[in-house]
Amino acid sequence: MRYSATLLDHFLHPRHAGLMREPDGVGSEEFEGCGDLARIFLRVRDGRADEVRFQAYGCGPTIAAASVTSERATGRRVEDLVNVKAEEIEAALDGLPEDRRHAATVAAGALRAAALDALDRRGGAR
Repeated sequence: MRYSATLLDHFLHPRHAGLMREPDGVGSEEFEGCGDLARIFLRVRDGRADEVRFQAYGCGPTIAAASVTSERATGRRVEDLVNVKAEEIEAALDGLPEDRRHAATVAAGALRAAALDALDRRGGAR
């Protein structure tokens, strides 16, 4: 297996890429094996991720995974984002080659960290 059409689309046309001023939550995750990094920014309204932006550095699958993560997180309850797993991100990309599975792990980890940060900032219980 190489790359799915969904992965290629998110890599070539990333959604929600870029910084966010004054986010309600920020999280990052890095894969030390190659240095791939994702940073997720959340704007929270009424307990939901109203806006999600990302920065990603690394291979194409990591950029695509961060892009699809930003789409899947938008509109969801912040408490639910704390439990997002890499498997959900990988499935949203229609799969990843074995040697690129770290991309989903990095994106999911950054989202979980951002959700935890948002909850901590508002003083909410997990």
